Amino acid sequence: MTHGRLSRFLAFRLAVLVIGNLLLLGWIALRIPEGGSFGVVLSNMGVDLCALVLVALAMTGVIGSGSIDISVSSILAVGATVFGILVSHSLHPVLCFTVAFLTAWSLSMANGYLVRALRLPAIIVTLGALTFYRGVAAILASLFTNGEFLGTLYIVSGDEGEYDYSGPGFHYPGWILIGVVTVAIVWEWNARWPRTWLALGGSEEACRLQGLSPGKTLQSAFFVAGLFLGVAAIVAGSGRATIVPEKMAWGLELHAIGAVVVGGTNIFGGEGSYTGTVLGCLFFYFLRQGLIYEGISDHYTEVVLGATILGVIGFDCWLHRGAKRMEELR
Repeated sequence: MTHGRLSRFLAFRLAVLVIGNLLLLGWIALRIPEGGSFGVVLSNMGVDLCALVLVALAMTGVIGSGSIDISVSSILAVGATVFGILVSHSLHPVLCFTVAFLTAWSLSMANGYLVRALRLPAIIVTLGALTFYRGVAAILASLFTNGEFLGTLYIVSGDEGEYDYSGPGFHYPGWILIGVVTVAIVWEWNARWPRTWLALGGSEEACRLQGLSPGKTLQSAFFVAGLFLGVAAIVAGSGRATIVPEKMAWGLELHAIGAVVVGGTNIFGGEGSYTGTVLGCLFFYFLRQGLIYEGISDHYTEVVLGATILGVIGFDCWLHRGAKRMEELR
């Protein structure tokens, strides 16, 4: 989240990411084999990036407020599983989409309430929620589908009584991604909530002195995160033929945190930007594509991406700890 002018650090980070993404695009263009198409890389971005970007946007506000939610992938899995269950019972698509959205949003809100009520670090609360929600998804699938995988993708022929459940995630992920990103960036520059999240992440005491309620401010960050996760659940659930609750979006939270931090959001809160998060997601996507075109196996690709994420998060922690200590000395 940003307001007014970008900080010098964040502006520098965004500029580096733009240059880095352009260099990665150049690398990919050079490695595409003869007869291949660079357009394929760009055309697949909607399908490959939509869920990650939505989850990363959800994380941005929460991390910017000085908190964290590492259960986001499990929340997405529960929402998508609920969608699959409703589809398996042939309920109307609008009802399926609505309930899936509200399920993911409600779980995000519940995390915010638990963090406030228990007065425990968010990483502890959401670490438990990560496993708990994943188990809930598996139990729901077992109870309502006899333990079978949820086949949800229906392309209808137009016969009466048949519905198309696949629209959002299967046909329009790119357009959904563009629409959500545009709304998010415009909103963060004009709304009050993003500014209050950064104020809370910067100093809870200063937040109180400004007449803000830290609890309500934190809850608003989880509220908006739930909106992004609700859309992500719809996209993930309606974008595939089969839903496997135990594997749905597995490990996505680590990639989302990596993209958020690479994008310039302070892991300790107080600074961040939706724009930077989107650029961070693009960076990891282009890096993965470049490694693929280099012929590097999936296992080594995951090692490189994981090492990059951990390295960036570690460096960011060290950098901001150093900056914080300098402020204390002053």
